Amino acid sequence: MTDPVNTLKHHNLPELLPNLRIVTVVDEVENYELKPRHFRKVINNNPKIKGVIGLRNKCKLNLRHIEMIAMNHMVNFKKVFRPDQLKQIQFEGFHVHYLPEYVEYFPSLKRLHICLYGGSRYNGPNLSKLKILEAYVSGWDEACDKFNVIDYCPSLESACICGSTDDQSIDISIKNYNLRDLVIDIPWIDNMNWSSIRKLLTKFPNLNHLAIRRSGEVEDCHVEELVKLLPQIKLLDFRESVGVTVKSADFLSKFCLKSNRSIKIYYDCEKEPDSWPKYDTPRESIVYGFDFMKHCFYKSFSRLPLLIDDQINLLE
Repeated sequence: MTDPVNTLKHHNLPELLPNLRIVTVVDEVENYELKPRHFRKVINNNPKIKGVIGLRNKCKLNLRHIEMIAMNHMVNFKKVFRPDQLKQIQFEGFHVHYLPEYVEYFPSLKRLHICLYGGSRYNGPNLSKLKILEAYVSGWDEACDKFNVIDYCPSLESACICGSTDDQSIDISIKNYNLRDLVIDIPWIDNMNWSSIRKLLTKFPNLNHLAIRRSGEVEDCHVEELVKLLPQIKLLDFRESVGVTVKSADFLSKFCLKSNRSIKIYYDCEKEPDSWPKYDTPRESIVYGFDFMKHCFYKSFSRLPLLIDDQINLLE
């Protein structure tokens, strides 16, 4: 095998890979240890590269062209990036205390994927341009609304929240009329009763697509209430929520016929129709096209993509 250092050193990668936009920084290739200097020529001299996966805090690279990162929490981000530079962030572990500082420094974020922990609600600047929010929220006080970050995202169109909340924590005075796609992914160790789910959904009156995963509370009897609560709903996905069965599909068939509405429903069944989109297929680290329904809606949180390139895949 050719020495990877020689490969990076002696070849003009921008010419060899003219469409390269995202680079994954790894620590070793077939037991060969790689250091930051091995990546400098690839990243520093190629303004077409817009995304980096796997950065480390001590990775000394010139990231002036980078708009998308996927990594652990970067403590020295103000020394590495210009204000308003990043458009997309994916963090594996992140204390809610640090989020306001990032939001203030990067006000043009379009997608934020974070695993939040800590003991308090988010209380900081608005994420005014955010379109996609994906958050796993753990370690908060049980009485804390783990969905409250949405209240600070007035332009949000799509969200996947892995967490739960209760009636008393939800602020129904704050509505989001732009949210079209919502996945409520309830961890197995948590619970969220139907009353809390219903109250939460009143905040998003223009929802088109709703998925509720791993709920032990949502049942067939609640589907009729849902379609009345959400007049714009077009798709309901209850896979992994065992209380919804074919009875709901039968109800919706009759309801749509009478009301002249079209609503699709997916649920757990022995023989899932081939026409249904597959649920929780293997993770793709990088996907192309800023399309939450295509790339994220049918995924569990752990299988969401690391980065979404908003340009089309030039290789397709």
